[in-house]
Amino acid sequence: MKQSLTLLALLTTTVAFAQPKVVEKAIIKAKTEITFPENFTPGGPGGGPGGGGGEGMSFTMPRDMETTTTMYYTADFMKIESLSDFGNNVVITDRINKKTTTLIEAMGRKTGFFSTDAEAEQRQARGDSMRNARRDSLALLGLTFRDNKPELIYSEETKKVSGVTCKKVTIKTAGQNGQVSESEIWYDPSFKIATNSTKASANPGGFGGGRGGMMMGGIQGLELIEGFPMEYEMTRGNGFKIHMTVLKAQPDANIDAKTFEIPKGFDIKPQSAMENGGGMRMIFRNGN
Repeated sequence: MKQSLTLLALLTTTVAFAQPKVVEKAIIKAKTEITFPENFTPGGPGGGPGGGGGEGMSFTMPRDMETTTTMYYTADFMKIESLSDFGNNVVITDRINKKTTTLIEAMGRKTGFFSTDAEAEQRQARGDSMRNARRDSLALLGLTFRDNKPELIYSEETKKVSGVTCKKVTIKTAGQNGQVSESEIWYDPSFKIATNSTKASANPGGFGGGRGGMMMGGIQGLELIEGFPMEYEMTRGNGFKIHMTVLKAQPDANIDAKTFEIPKGFDIKPQSAMENGGGMRMIFRNGN
């Protein structure tokens, strides 16, 4: 009986050690390398990529771009600083006041916009309504709308990323055409960020959403990993590629409250006003 209890205690201890530590505070510095498709042009028709741009506002992107990002997480705040050749972006999420502020410094201009969680929820509701309408339309045609959840396949294979021993997990996702795509992620199994510290922020375009727009890279299921993503590469059929590497991770870091203060000198407006006046498109065409 004692042997059985001892074995059970050992198994319980092993499982406990296998679980990542959940931290409320962290500083993460990462590098993202982006390869764009040939002839990629931001700000195409309707503000989308790959078009002619209209009114002479678009410009041809280089094939490669590198962004260095520093992310600060606490239970109440999140700040993401992104530096690239095209400008600097700062996203500050204030979960106490339920507000997200995005600052853009590019081409000698300091502009910004803010949005509330309530506005973000309204945008989410509109998006859900559009998806439901699409699902209903397909159902009338006898077609099935795929709502597939990502599948995570863990491996004991290891690799050093910035001096940290990481494990590999493969995320499989199926598109609407049924084609399955796979992404390999190397993660640090020793810790993960608390859910409240990675809550999606209220700004558009995925800036700062989840663990940070640049870290998500369009890969579904990253937030489900039992650990912290340290490296991954995502490639699309048109030649678009993102390679993200965490350079340094500091869980349980001491972060000064002043880190999350809004700096002076920026022309900050409500996001809704900028969207209605076309200012949002102007920022992203002339900024990052």
